[in-house]
Amino acid sequence: MLDIAIVGGGLCGLALAQRLTARRADFGLFEARDRLGGRILSRRCPVTAIDFDLGPAWVWPDQPAINELCRSLDLHLEPQKDDGSVVVLSEADGRPKRLEHERLHLGAQRIAGGTGELTAALAQRIPAERIHLSHALVALTDRGEHVELVFQTGRTEIVATARRVVLAMPPRLVEEHVLFAPQLSPDLMHAMLATPTWMAATAKAVMTYGERPELRERSGAGNAFVTHEQATLAEIFDASAADGRLALGGFLALSAKLRRAFRKGLPLLVANQFAQVFGAGFEDGELAVQDWAEEARTCASQDVLEPLARDLSHRADPRLSAALWDGRVLLGGSETAADHAGYLEGALIAASRLEGQLQARAETGHYR
Repeated sequence: MLDIAIVGGGLCGLALAQRLTARRADFGLFEARDRLGGRILSRRCPVTAIDFDLGPAWVWPDQPAINELCRSLDLHLEPQKDDGSVVVLSEADGRPKRLEHERLHLGAQRIAGGTGELTAALAQRIPAERIHLSHALVALTDRGEHVELVFQTGRTEIVATARRVVLAMPPRLVEEHVLFAPQLSPDLMHAMLATPTWMAATAKAVMTYGERPELRERSGAGNAFVTHEQATLAEIFDASAADGRLALGGFLALSAKLRRAFRKGLPLLVANQFAQVFGAGFEDGELAVQDWAEEARTCASQDVLEPLARDLSHRADPRLSAALWDGRVLLGGSETAADHAGYLEGALIAASRLEGQLQARAETGHYR
């Protein structure tokens, strides 16, 4: 029997596992995917060798936890290119206009090599035998002194037991995919269902160009907004390598339903949108599109039923940080953070809260 089972190998689960490793705690880390990182997903273009992020990409100065973690892991932060200029395309058949604007990214920085470097650095500090990939949690049963966990691994079910369980997963995924016995309270289930999963219904595209100085000059800071109703990309930003090799990223304006309907033609639509905003030649690059709505381990059914939101709360419902089943189960993940919910910083804030709750339980038998 494990002392602690962490379910979810995103940043929250990994950060907690690293801390438990340092304390020589008895734990196992279970992840439904065949990789670690969750929504953290970095790729390298095979042609230009540019590293880019298809999930979260930015770290801000007012986020002390993620900045400190990057320093402790010797990860280098690079400033996001942002000179205050922005291109706006407001009409489908119109011409883009370049405007001077206050800086858009508020001092954002990117992790050199992509945020996947963060996942890799944390994983190196966790004993490999404690990590279990391709383990999808389907059921939890309270057995009084411990909790029974049932995982789906391919066509096989595996049963594990632990004295304490941390669900480092988006609350909506827990609500949708995990069967609890006894059932959680309707009040808590409502709070979980009412908490949107960050990035779940979004899609991100990155076009890499490599050594293209003529395009580099024309792209400027790479910032753009497309505001007309036929837009394919809503927002565009610079995703270039530190040495200046050009790449542009963008968030798709199309809903998950439309993206699915236009799946075959979507690469062409995205490429043409880059060219419409910045000019001829920008359709000619290596394109990668990540549709998070197609990821069952990220996107819950409720997430795709709602319109794409740009104003989600950064503070979690307090009910999501309460200890369950007399303290044997805790909810985690970035969406449960008291501040910066949904961001990398929020995942670390949640991990710190979980560590404190686990430590308090071990020392006093009660949660703070």
